[in-house]
Amino acid sequence: MSFRLIVSLAFLSVHLLGNSTDLSDVGPMRVQSLEFAGLVDKARGDRRVPVKVHYPDATGPFPVIVVSHGAGGNWDTHLAQIRHLVSHGYVALSVEHVGSNTEKLRQTGISLRSLTQMIYDAGEVIARPVDIHFVIDQAQEWNRGDATLKGRMNLGNLGMLGHSFGAYTTMVIGGMRPALDWIRPILGSGKGLGPDLRDGRVRCGVALSPQGANEPFFHEESFASLRMPLMGISGTLDRQQNELPAETRYLAFDYWPTAQGQHRFVWLANAKHLDFTDSSGSGQIARPSPTRADVQPLVKAATLMYFDACLRDDRSALAALNAEGLRPYLRGAVNSVEVKSK
Repeated sequence: MSFRLIVSLAFLSVHLLGNSTDLSDVGPMRVQSLEFAGLVDKARGDRRVPVKVHYPDATGPFPVIVVSHGAGGNWDTHLAQIRHLVSHGYVALSVEHVGSNTEKLRQTGISLRSLTQMIYDAGEVIARPVDIHFVIDQAQEWNRGDATLKGRMNLGNLGMLGHSFGAYTTMVIGGMRPALDWIRPILGSGKGLGPDLRDGRVRCGVALSPQGANEPFFHEESFASLRMPLMGISGTLDRQQNELPAETRYLAFDYWPTAQGQHRFVWLANAKHLDFTDSSGSGQIARPSPTRADVQPLVKAATLMYFDACLRDDRSALAALNAEGLRPYLRGAVNSVEVKSK
């Protein structure tokens, strides 16, 4: 197993907004990273599962967040968001899904058609959640015996974050079952719900641009088996696949089973699909979005609050995760926020 130690820029201070902490700003902890680029799952024909581990330069153990990118992304697609979480005392396991990553997109031609083929691919629809199972298994091994990571991770407090295809992956890890109707090649009967790919080790999740009950991912019945607290974040301009309106995502919250007030759905005015990723600091060229800078402060603050509530049992963080609590993070075009809970 090969890896390379990378020391990132240090994040040294917490800035204050008025008399309260600005949760969208970086925390006090220095961030370091390890690359496990050659990791393979031998049980699946040596499928590569690259992972970049980001961790605070401190003893720990720290709660852990598994990160899943969208179609055409890679392990650095959410780098700025990951560094923000790690600077506040989390370990992040950033997974690269090789059947739907940037490299695969370049091989097939950078186009909407290639992205569409990825999300309809039966192999990748099933393989992505299994990648997450495999990475959690690896994290348990690293936590027991890796020279750098031993004892740094509190894997009893494990969460997950993903955007778009990564949101699908997060939701399936939480218990939702994928629809078989639209994926190819056909699996099973080709109709109804696919397999249960839940991983009970993941306690909660954040789904950025979570899917609604439509082609290509979910039926209305898919949502009933959700078994972990989940926060969805989307916006009024965050159109779904096949040009479905953004409201498709918003309305699907009605299908989520109740979770004693632990589910959240954050709905932002004028937020677009690409606003929910931020690869700043990675050196890669991200697809531009004029409102990304307006959206990211609220996404970072809300994500930190939710994971603090779920993985650190911070009841005040959950209580503050409402429209009033998030209003200080509104910027520019993103001028209003609605928060639903159940």
